[in-house]
Amino acid sequence: MNKKIVFSIVLGLALFSPVAFSEVQAPAQATDVVEVGNKFCPVSGDKVSGKHFAVYEGKRYSLCCPMCEEKFLKNPHKYMAQVAQKENL
Repeated sequence: MNKKIVFSIVLGLALFSPVAFSEVQAPAQATDVVEVGNKFCPVSGDKVSGKHFAVYEGKRYSLCCPMCEEKFLKNPHKYMAQVAQKENL
């Protein structure tokens, strides 16, 4: 009987731990990301693929390939300015 009580306590703590709550809250944070809606890759100038993206400061930028994601995240302000200039955002 003591094993059942201990098991119930451990299970209860596991279910109501902060980790369990952070997993529940994670999808809500993903919805806070705003789609920029750019049609051209800010790094290469090519059309975006629809498969590659970079998220920076709550905004999701469309890219043409994974290499551009790496470059974008190294110097995001440079490429954000290019998006605004090319897309008139």
